[in-house]
Amino acid sequence: MGRARRRPSAPRRRRGGPTAGRVALRLTAAAAVGLVALSAPATDIAAQVTASDAPVRGAAPAGPPAPATPADPVAPAAVDPAPVAELPVAAPPARRLQVELPAPMVPRGQPLQVTPPPAECGGYGNPRQVTPGVVPGAGSATVSWQADGRDAVRGYRVTAVSQALTTGGQPEPPRVDVAQRAGCGEVSAVLGGLTPGVRYVFWLEEALLDADTQVVEYVQVGWSSPVVVG
Repeated sequence: MGRARRRPSAPRRRRGGPTAGRVALRLTAAAAVGLVALSAPATDIAAQVTASDAPVRGAAPAGPPAPATPADPVAPAAVDPAPVAELPVAAPPARRLQVELPAPMVPRGQPLQVTPPPAECGGYGNPRQVTPGVVPGAGSATVSWQADGRDAVRGYRVTAVSQALTTGGQPEPPRVDVAQRAGCGEVSAVLGGLTPGVRYVFWLEEALLDADTQVVEYVQVGWSSPVVVG
């Protein structure tokens, strides 16, 4: 057998750029999509675009959709309020306020005496202040004063206080008691045993009877100026 002869094959078509037929087909599809977009709803347009043939080469990718612009709010129409009827208000009757004040608290007692009682042997004074007179002698002194006519006075006591201080304890001062006299007048007392040339101050005390305790106590009612005994 001889060698089989090889049948010549048809020449292959080289792939190149898009043919005129394909370009025309794609333009027709784009025009159809545009017509559908003008007439159909957005949902149908998306379906048809998705179901279409291959996208057009060289087209830029679609960006995100622009946000929807909200519509301006519509202001509500102004409504005039219904008129309010003013009801008359009756004024309260005028009342007179009556307040009863309590009587002021005033202590009650005996009224003050504007007229002083009669003087008793030497005038007035409480506490009583008496300045006795002193006449010095040789180692002695005579002290005189006006009697006190009060009923509580039972007597007097005169003390000679030496102004010459000594070291240690002071000696007991000379002292003399005098009874109360009847009525008003001068009362006198003589004190002996004094040191010549020494200054003395003479104290005068009254023996007073306490009306509550019935006890006699001595109350100093005066003193003399310092006197030097001769």
